[in-house]
Amino acid sequence: MSQQTLSKAHRKITDLSWEPTFAEVRSRTELPDEFFTLFLDPTRTYSCAFWTHPDDTLEQAQRAKIDLALAKCDLRPGMTLLDVGCGWGSTMTRAMDTYGANAIGLTSSRNQYRYVRNLLVDRLVRGRPYGGVRQQGWEGFDRRVDRIVCIGALEHMSRDRYGEFFDFAYRIMPADGVLLLQTVVSYDRGHLRAQGTRLTRTDFAFLRFLRETIFSGGQLTAPTGHIPKGITEYAEDAGFTVTGIQKLGRHYTTTLEYWVSALREHRDRAIELAGQDTYNAYLRYLTGSADYFRRGYIDVAQFICAKPGAATRLR
Repeated sequence: MSQQTLSKAHRKITDLSWEPTFAEVRSRTELPDEFFTLFLDPTRTYSCAFWTHPDDTLEQAQRAKIDLALAKCDLRPGMTLLDVGCGWGSTMTRAMDTYGANAIGLTSSRNQYRYVRNLLVDRLVRGRPYGGVRQQGWEGFDRRVDRIVCIGALEHMSRDRYGEFFDFAYRIMPADGVLLLQTVVSYDRGHLRAQGTRLTRTDFAFLRFLRETIFSGGQLTAPTGHIPKGITEYAEDAGFTVTGIQKLGRHYTTTLEYWVSALREHRDRAIELAGQDTYNAYLRYLTGSADYFRRGYIDVAQFICAKPGAATRLR
């Protein structure tokens, strides 16, 4: 995508005055895979990308994000990696190809499960490292693993389950286990005022729209804090040491601009697949989120959460 195209997308993104209707929005689990392929990159990676060079394509930036995350896991050949919220399998396959690791993915989506299962069957035939996928939540997972990645799944949970998730991750890994968590984070009003950011009624209306229309049941919290508790504190309460936090918010703004441009380009097909209301809702979600990241109201960060046997090595 050219800088000129991104500039046009930016101008459209900042215009949030239009009022679409959302009477019949289909849930994410009801949407066909093709709807997402209209705006995602060829690997179908549905999370913040990472640009190491301004001329990188979205696919290159998504691969760079996955490499950034896996490099922080202290992953070695023969280890087993659990991918919580594995999507369409891009992180799993990268771990198998680059590190010689075995990988297990968890997803609640039937479509994603079938796609990854078929992808892994093809790899097994070609003698690649072991890969498996389960259509289930992390709550029912009972195997021991060496490392865990969770990219973009935590923000779909309510905060009252964060503690349970970190306890689960700590329990199923060995003494040198590492959890790499990438999640969207938010800030309280005091922090935003100190940064010169003011919330308006339009801002609160957009947040309500996200909770009610796109991410039902999900909540965000701050990177650190006590009231409410931050991600770091949830991890530490479970026994982890947080050895690194890297914020990627500006990269998510760019990612969303690519997605918006692609979805608009495929407008007719998107409406054919999902309906006008769903197209309107996703356009508002993507454009509004890009604006929020740009203004610093929300951010996205990678957290390295290490058990005692790995904490000193990863500092």
